[in-house]
Amino acid sequence: MPTGLIVGLIALVAGLAGLWQRESVRRHVGDGPEGRYSAGAYAVVTAVALAGPAVRFESPWELAAYGWLVVAAVPLAVIDVADFRLPDELTITAYAGVTVLLAVEAVTAGRPGDLQRAGAGAIALAGFYAVLFILRPAALGLGDVKLALALGAALGWTGWDSVIAAVVLTHLFAAVYGVGLLAARRAHRATEIPFGPFMILGALAVLHAW
Repeated sequence: MPTGLIVGLIALVAGLAGLWQRESVRRHVGDGPEGRYSAGAYAVVTAVALAGPAVRFESPWELAAYGWLVVAAVPLAVIDVADFRLPDELTITAYAGVTVLLAVEAVTAGRPGDLQRAGAGAIALAGFYAVLFILRPAALGLGDVKLALALGAALGWTGWDSVIAAVVLTHLFAAVYGVGLLAARRAHRATEIPFGPFMILGALAVLHAW
């Protein structure tokens, strides 16, 4: 696909997504600081997040799947930071959309093995975070487990190494952030931090660079 067309599509998708993302966040967090972010701010973040998958994937169905994930992930991260929750309407919709679009790619391109791995990745990542939730319910919530379904499917489609790398990066990013807060004396060891944004950041970092 020509570079100019890719850039144009990213700009169009990000611009339209920004309008929806702004309203989605406002609906969940109200008029707090996070609820006042502009549609343009969401569009810029979404465009940056879409750049990696747009370069990496050539199939329109793959691009649609990862675009769907990114569009849902941006407001999820903001809502989690603002309200320490990940709404079902976004986590489940993200998982359903990614799964359906990757299934279409698998059928049309003859890639059943990749689809099976995506399904296994979703189950494995959600299972991993479900165990962590059971062991340490104060550290993450069921919303994080549901988010892991969408992230696990997207990562699993590209390979098990992507799933593992995303888990490592997620915990690394969260640890660095936590240490930074402690060093700045803006938190103590019992302070809760939203985990969803780090899951999203870890997954997107892998999808951009892996």
